[in-house]
Amino acid sequence: MGRNRQLTTLAVLLLNANKTVPVSSLIDAVWRSAPPATADKQIQTCVWRLRNAFAAAGAPVDLIETEQGGYRIRLAEDDLDALAFEKMVRQARALVAAGDLESATAAYRGALALFRGQPLADLSSPLTHAVAAHWEERRFSVLEEWLDVGLALGHHAELISELKPLVAEYPMRERLCAQLMTALYLSQRRAEALAVYRNSRLTLINRLGLEPGARLQELHQQILAGATVTPSSVRHRDRRPGQVPEQLPAAIMDFTGRGELLRQLERDLCGDGGPRVAALTGCGGTGKTALVVHAGHALQRHFPDGQLYADLHGTTDPVPPQEVLRGFLDSLGVPEERIPAGLAARAALFRSLTASKRLLIVLDDVSDTTRYEALLPSGGSAVLCTSRTSLLEIPCLSEYRLDGLATEEALDLLASVVGVERVFAECDSAQRIVRLCGHLPLAIRAAGVRLRSRPTAGLKGFVDRLTDEQNRIAELSVGSLDVGARLASSAARLSPASHRLWLRLSLCELEYIPEWVASTITDQPGEDTQRLLDVLVHQHVLTVAPGDVTSGPNYAFNPLVRVYARHRADAELGSAAGQDVVERIAAALRRRKAATGPYRPSEEPTVHGTRAV
Repeated sequence: MGRNRQLTTLAVLLLNANKTVPVSSLIDAVWRSAPPATADKQIQTCVWRLRNAFAAAGAPVDLIETEQGGYRIRLAEDDLDALAFEKMVRQARALVAAGDLESATAAYRGALALFRGQPLADLSSPLTHAVAAHWEERRFSVLEEWLDVGLALGHHAELISELKPLVAEYPMRERLCAQLMTALYLSQRRAEALAVYRNSRLTLINRLGLEPGARLQELHQQILAGATVTPSSVRHRDRRPGQVPEQLPAAIMDFTGRGELLRQLERDLCGDGGPRVAALTGCGGTGKTALVVHAGHALQRHFPDGQLYADLHGTTDPVPPQEVLRGFLDSLGVPEERIPAGLAARAALFRSLTASKRLLIVLDDVSDTTRYEALLPSGGSAVLCTSRTSLLEIPCLSEYRLDGLATEEALDLLASVVGVERVFAECDSAQRIVRLCGHLPLAIRAAGVRLRSRPTAGLKGFVDRLTDEQNRIAELSVGSLDVGARLASSAARLSPASHRLWLRLSLCELEYIPEWVASTITDQPGEDTQRLLDVLVHQHVLTVAPGDVTSGPNYAFNPLVRVYARHRADAELGSAAGQDVVERIAAALRRRKAATGPYRPSEEPTVHGTRAV
């Protein structure tokens, strides 16, 4: 395939096999922060060449599919080493659970044999480095499982030669040290087993200032006492309720909707292999936090080692990741004196503690990936996070963008707050309320609270108040259900240039805004305008809408977000801004119409319902 960008494009598609990869993610992977103006066209060419190469090799013509806004490569489990690896690991674990250890060790060997050097070794980028680190950790986790099965089968002497070079290269992996100590002890080499412990302890103290973990210390005491030792992963562990962290906020009893997304999250997070990561993104008020809390409780049975939760306050006052790790380590039973001071040391200890656990870790309001990455566990745990911005640059992440609820789900939510009888009695007004709320869960709850405080008031009167755009945001801000504050925090993350474009776009009455309109109403060059639009989509204050691929994408506002942006435009841009916007669009539209037919004044755009003059 020749060129580096084609290999990078293929790598990103394979890393997200059977998932749609947005073109913007492919552009970021290939060019990072400095893409050329023709980046999207070059990606299209890369995909075309990849399709030709696959077709020449005998692959199906539709192996790489074009999806809305991106591409997807469809592969069966046996078509890709990564998928085949996970399939074999699932089989091996099922065999261990059934007690067939001989077959399990063969399945583990088959999975590990698929590693033939460093993944993506032909490429050099932050993406490939992160992926290589992920799969190196994944390989070690499975290797340790296989070694435990081998020890349980009595292959002590044979495994010593496997374990010694591994422990020498990775002296701080306590599970490997424990396995070597066990193999030596069961091979009647007690003194050497104790020497392994001493060397491991000195390494941990010298590098991290830490004593070995409780399990390694317990094994050391058992060997000193001459007690019976059993490989750790095949014996049943006694659990006390206090050992299992359960940090999720209280369950939301009237949670409504998102059924298909909940089922997809279960598929993403509860399969074997790991760590598995899913992100829910969207602007303020879309119900991200409520959804992850509800999902966490619904998936609790899949994570027997507990649930960790942290609100990172990414859009207000970000919590330092070392403080989050301190809380996690404390919840996992690490004494305060054993928690190291630095971020890197805490992250390393957290990965060591989670290597053999199956935890669900919920990270609410992630502000950026650099803070996020230090909180990733190892082993079979899963991570569910929320963010106001896209996190697609994180390798192997499944991201789902939240917007408003479907109409039926929105009505159900309103009825859960107001009462089914009132909603049923004025169904048309109830539907108008959820439309005026932009179908956003936070706004619908606020509307419900307003109506519940007026039990004798009709829904139609409330509709009349919401119809007035000047008062709508205030009507939908009640106590902690403050729609205005949530949208303000999303807007605060925009750069001055993207913020100005966002405000000017909100002034036009077009339901779907073509790319050329954005270029018309800004003084930025076309390439710069496209980058600003990408920022607005990335920050979830604008969405990509269906459009004519020959003339570029269309963009759209959530109705309530548009109302908020117009409030800000009136205050920040002045009354003349709207007339300037519509006159620019009208002039551009006349020029565009000249080539195709007579110009019709009825097609002139409007601002707040006023035709351009």
